Amino acid sequence: MLVSIPSMAQLDRNIIKRLTQVDRQRWHFGFILGMNFADFVTQPSTIWKDEDGNSWYSASAGLSPAFNVGMIIDLRCVEYLNIRFTPVLNLGERHLNYTCFNPAGERIGDVKTTSVATTTIDIPFYIKYSAKRYGNVRPYIIAGGGPQFNLNLDPEVPILLNPFDVQIAFGVGLNIYTEYFKFCPEIKFAFGLLDQLNRNHPEMEGTTDILYTNSVDRLTSRMLIISFNFE
Repeated sequence: MLVSIPSMAQLDRNIIKRLTQVDRQRWHFGFILGMNFADFVTQPSTIWKDEDGNSWYSASAGLSPAFNVGMIIDLRCVEYLNIRFTPVLNLGERHLNYTCFNPAGERIGDVKTTSVATTTIDIPFYIKYSAKRYGNVRPYIIAGGGPQFNLNLDPEVPILLNPFDVQIAFGVGLNIYTEYFKFCPEIKFAFGLLDQLNRNHPEMEGTTDILYTNSVDRLTSRMLIISFNFE
């Protein structure tokens, strides 16, 4: 361990560093391209039953891939600490499975699946803490959160979402200094704090599709985000 520290310093001195002044800028900007894998965390209702007395239980059908694009506005506070604003547009779809059980607790029928298209705008603020730069790489950790606005409010879909959520997120990334820009792969985990299910769904009242709403007590979002930042 004692030998590795001077070895790292020696290696750092022997590398030609690129963009040596970029991290000293008070402000800098960039853009984000990436993808995310999202689903819902469901809490089934233990009260509602259909007209035959059967109970329906909901569960996520698994993580669904989606695409995201955004921009970066970064403010340097001190040498290792930055505050950044990263509005992002997310385009994707999530899926829920519904299983039916009769009053005796026996599973009956086939599992029903419904899809929920999600088009959201995230407006988060993050605190970014960077490690010391070695050569042309510099790892960092990031944490923060902010509001999320759902743009897909089609009343004809079986599951209707609320237009607003609040997310918190944390993750890690790596600054890679190229000749002309910083390339920063980043991975984050995000969690929604608010119930996303809109129970005011008159278009589904009196139809069999009302089970998709009434059999859920709470619906929250979670997301794995893989971003490629160009700064």
